[in-house]
Amino acid sequence: MIAPSRYLSKLPVSRALRCGTLTLLMLVAAALSAQNAPVDDFRCPESYATDAEREAALKAFVEKFAKQHPQAALDDLLAERYRLLIAHDCRQTLVNLAGNRKGDKVAPQLVMPRAQSLILAGHKFSRVDEYYDVKTRVWNIIFVDDPQHPESYGNQLILNFYNWTPEPTAEAVASTLSQERQGAKTISLFKAPGEPGGEMVYHLVSLTRGRANFVNVISIAGWERSAVTISFGHRLGAGVDLGKMEAEARLWLLSAEGEALRNAVAGLRVGAGWREYLKQVK
Repeated sequence: MIAPSRYLSKLPVSRALRCGTLTLLMLVAAALSAQNAPVDDFRCPESYATDAEREAALKAFVEKFAKQHPQAALDDLLAERYRLLIAHDCRQTLVNLAGNRKGDKVAPQLVMPRAQSLILAGHKFSRVDEYYDVKTRVWNIIFVDDPQHPESYGNQLILNFYNWTPEPTAEAVASTLSQERQGAKTISLFKAPGEPGGEMVYHLVSLTRGRANFVNVISIAGWERSAVTISFGHRLGAGVDLGKMEAEARLWLLSAEGEALRNAVAGLRVGAGWREYLKQVK
């Protein structure tokens, strides 16, 4: 039997309106891809004086979207709603949404720089390498899900620690990683409050093309006063066409395996003490 929320998320918006799901929209809003669409006349929900005004504004927003995109699913509506909340820096609503979704989140999992393995969504990842890149001044610790076959492993996880001066913010690292460069393409970049203090975490989805092609789901956040990146990569098929790569990437991101691994990666936290470890191994 299909769970009600999952079933409704696949309904066309016009039909979902008849199912009375306006409140559900706000409760299950998820951090989906940011879109390069105009901001329009959107107002933050917290700017309205009463609940009635907020409900009326939400209803008008949903009806307008349904009219403009009659074949869109609720996932598309939620993505657009979330994009507008981010674009307008609707901090209080974003914090409330994060709190409402706590029950749906994967329990946080610490990953330590010394760790030799970790489990993500039933996949075992083994540590295979660590190195300091003198050019970028970044320390990299790499895990893969099939260390016996480095030419064909399906997924990788990389921790990046930045030896920059001054110490970088998450925003600075996100800006650097999202810059256009040869053999890479940014699909989306957005920010959302993290935990426990509500500081902004930057979420980047990108494609990289090289000896192997990957879709990358990257979280950039501040730990111990400096930015740290957790980068998860799923190997795509061979080829050099970024358009075809993006189509394959989106299919995987929406698959059951893709969703499970993305959620598991979103629950990762870097354990305290990583600075001391890096001092020892440099």
